[in-house]
Amino acid sequence: MSQNDKYRDIYSKEIISKGRGIVFSYEPFADKFVFAPFSHNVGENAVEDLGELMRHNLFFYAFGENEVVKYYEDGMFATLQESARFAFKQRLPDRSEINDGLPSEALLDLLIQMYTPNAYKLAVRTLFRQNDKNEIKGYDSTYFTRDEKGFSLWLGQAKLGGETYCKDSIHKDLLDKFKDVYLSKQLFFVCDKPVELTDDAKEILRIINKLNISTMEEDEKTRAKKLIECFKTEKIKIKIPCLLAYGKSDVYGNVSELYAKVISEAETVRDYYKRHTYVFDGFSPEIVFYVFPIESIDRLRDKEKGFYAGLC
Repeated sequence: MSQNDKYRDIYSKEIISKGRGIVFSYEPFADKFVFAPFSHNVGENAVEDLGELMRHNLFFYAFGENEVVKYYEDGMFATLQESARFAFKQRLPDRSEINDGLPSEALLDLLIQMYTPNAYKLAVRTLFRQNDKNEIKGYDSTYFTRDEKGFSLWLGQAKLGGETYCKDSIHKDLLDKFKDVYLSKQLFFVCDKPVELTDDAKEILRIINKLNISTMEEDEKTRAKKLIECFKTEKIKIKIPCLLAYGKSDVYGNVSELYAKVISEAETVRDYYKRHTYVFDGFSPEIVFYVFPIESIDRLRDKEKGFYAGLC
């Protein structure tokens, strides 16, 4: 059995088998962009159950696939809570304030891994520090998928908070963070650090790093243009998953109305973004909005019973 298969077996057993009753995915629909609706369960402890699932996913978020398999096969952790606390203490910067971005990134990672089983890490982001010693900035998720048509790089953004904040912040990120120079800087930064990744991920990064080295003396714009040309030659596409996880308690007031209300939320998000046009430098990414209304953001972030329970 390959390392990839071993990882998927572990993830399916520990996260997906439990998560199917906590997180629900609805049929995505396409307009100008793609919209993928999600919800959590309905019940007294539904938000806390979601927080626990996100917390238990931290081990799979913070470590590469090969690392996870090795830790798991060596029986290093008795429980997922123990592995989550280890990941939190060993791999993540101390940023457990009420408004930090970890929960949104952890939720986006959970959704990608649960519902895109052929997605693997392009970089173990938590291993790297930039000049200010903080975790690598830029994109909130860096994954890839591979099929008969080639590779797709998943460069995601995640927001968790108020509805207006989520919409406006994702809009700004799409304007600012997917220009060719910005994109090339981020990818050139990670391309020589293929630590604990799958062989396919290392192959993508090898291609990028070869260009990184050969263009070192050229200006940023030229390097960025050549990277985009390389993507076209190597049939590497860009996919941008954007998570909007915002508080909306009335969605969960009546279980019989949950489906209709979640779809309505996704349509509202669609109506917001269809008014906008996003211009990219030489490439045409697929933008997917993950729309996830949550009963209570405060309960989800809670340090006693929510996502942070037992970590701080």
